[in-house]
Amino acid sequence: MGDRPPVRVHDRAVPTVVRCPPAARERALETVLAAFRTDPLLRWVWPSDERYDGCAPGFFGTLLDGRFAGGEVWSADDGAAIAMWDPPGGLYVEPPGQCWEAVRAQHTAGERAAWDSYHRAMSVPEGVGPHWYLGVLGTEPARQGTGLGRAVSAPILAAADRSGLPAYLETASEQNVTIYRRLGFEPVRDEAMPDGGPTCWLMRRDPRPVTW
Repeated sequence: MGDRPPVRVHDRAVPTVVRCPPAARERALETVLAAFRTDPLLRWVWPSDERYDGCAPGFFGTLLDGRFAGGEVWSADDGAAIAMWDPPGGLYVEPPGQCWEAVRAQHTAGERAAWDSYHRAMSVPEGVGPHWYLGVLGTEPARQGTGLGRAVSAPILAAADRSGLPAYLETASEQNVTIYRRLGFEPVRDEAMPDGGPTCWLMRRDPRPVTW
């Protein structure tokens, strides 16, 4: 028997969305690095290609490993899009402190100050209660605008709806604000980063009613 053709809706293939296995780490990391290569926040911290190529793999690799161990990593179409989530209450297993110490040791003092400014500005407010946090959502550049981001984020957004919990994310792209609004997120805070940095938005999505 031959391979079955992909399921299509309105002549568009329906993405295959699965939990990303740790064995697919390198493919997932490749996608995220390509997706964020022109991100305003990342290029404010690391303006040169040399610094991005030198620092971003360790930064995103540590984020990815932490979510493999203690959160949720989802993949669409064999890693063409990746979503990394923190569950309500934080990661189930926090990465060892020395992991982030090693990452920060690669950064200059100015780069560390930039990240500290960002975290102070974009942290989820204390007291909001349990929530999901979409820490990273990236689609490989050739597949952006094809619905993969919506597809790969759908399983956890559905879980948030079933449990009646909000979800948060941040972005440094005004275009992404429009895209995330289509998923139900709305800005709750915006702030320009210092020293000519980009404006960043913290966004929240309230749970939607579930029809059983």
